[in-house]
Amino acid sequence: MRLRKLLKKYTRNTEGGFALFFAGALTMILVVVGAAYEYSGMNSAKVKLQNSLDTAALAAASIIRTDKKNAKNTAEKVLKVNIALIDGISLKGKTKVKVDNKTQEITVSAKVDYQTVFGGILGMNNVEITSSSTSGFAIETMNPFAVYLILDVSGSMSWLSSDGKVKIQSLKKAVDDMFYTLYSTSENPSLLTSTIRTGFASYNTSLGNVVNMNTGYSATTNDVHNLAAGGGTNSTPGFQYAYDQIKAEMASENKLGAYMVFMTDGDNNKPTWDVSTLALCEQAKLDNITIFTVAFEAPAKGKALLKACATDPSKSYNSANSTSLNMAFRDIGREISQSVVRIKR
Repeated sequence: MRLRKLLKKYTRNTEGGFALFFAGALTMILVVVGAAYEYSGMNSAKVKLQNSLDTAALAAASIIRTDKKNAKNTAEKVLKVNIALIDGISLKGKTKVKVDNKTQEITVSAKVDYQTVFGGILGMNNVEITSSSTSGFAIETMNPFAVYLILDVSGSMSWLSSDGKVKIQSLKKAVDDMFYTLYSTSENPSLLTSTIRTGFASYNTSLGNVVNMNTGYSATTNDVHNLAAGGGTNSTPGFQYAYDQIKAEMASENKLGAYMVFMTDGDNNKPTWDVSTLALCEQAKLDNITIFTVAFEAPAKGKALLKACATDPSKSYNSANSTSLNMAFRDIGREISQSVVRIKR
């Protein structure tokens, strides 16, 4: 009651002092809120720039051994295309591409202008962001990398897909095929087997069966085969567990390549679970964890969640049946196999 009386007193005050005080306080609040917003936006832009540079460096590394003349042009073109897909940033100046034949590495560096929303208040309409990515084009060495799966085992996974297959059985086969593709398309399969770390977390309305991070992938695929469907849908516990596993591995292993594969055939039962899952997605992206997502005959809300969670649109898959689910997982395995040999940052 006392607070209400004070507010009435100040709002009825016609002397102007309160208006000046309020205007000053409001300006400070806007500056603080604007700064927080811009900081978040710049972090997000830097992550997207880094992902675009990684893609450009990988593209150049993939052809340099057979077409050295076009490696630099390839890097520049791929980066330009990817940057054009990102709102709020634009390339500034010339992209730098450096090839080091001694270390067998190619480095792509670029600057972008980030267009601020509130920065004009402080006289900063644009902020320059710089980053680079180094990719190796030798196959004698391979940085360690981790692939952690986040798998929906809710009740609808026991249903038949549109092409007449039990959905959870299709998922098990897709996981097998992803790892087989990853292995078979690698330029050094034996080295890959000793450097890969894998695991999975299943979820319905709570955390289900899990396999903690381990070397190789046989333990992961074997336990995926034992999954059973049931319950509702809450992706947050599964994603949280996966994120914790990846972060622990990153802390113990320098230069670890980190990948998540997040799959669902439905949508979360509560809107707040979408919010908490997306918050984890954003944090994972800031930690340079690459997120692939696969919506398996999912409704619009589930598709939207997974699209927003993916590192970029190219890493978000919509599977209309079991056959396309399998294709999506094979594509993911192929993309990981091409990148883990080379990205060094």
